[in-house]
Amino acid sequence: MTQLPLEPQASVVREIISRVAQGQGIQPIIRELEGRGVRAPRGGPRWSWAVVHDIVHNPAYIGKAAADEEERVAWTPLVPERLFFDAQRSLDGSDGPTGNYPALSLLLCAIGPFSGMVAGCLQAVS
Repeated sequence: MTQLPLEPQASVVREIISRVAQGQGIQPIIRELEGRGVRAPRGGPRWSWAVVHDIVHNPAYIGKAAADEEERVAWTPLVPERLFFDAQRSLDGSDGPTGNYPALSLLLCAIGPFSGMVAGCLQAVS
């Protein structure tokens, strides 16, 4: 069952989605949250790129169940759908820990576990 965060965590979720929708990158958001001493979802002081990315893509924050959940949802969305989808569109094209560094993306692809698939990496980077 999906559980939504309570305040003050809910306000952090709203802030993250809003800032991404405005075009801010994940890494600057992480630096700022850590600089303010905002605790990560599991209570630690460090935020990861994956956690912020998952927050931006979690349909629970617009009152919908995840695709792999069969439950009906009955909660008030934390953010409006338009803001949620604006945030996802904002990540398109730079959605990855390598950001706007296509050469780094290619390098990681080439040395990764699927190094034989460099052609697919080239297509993804172009």
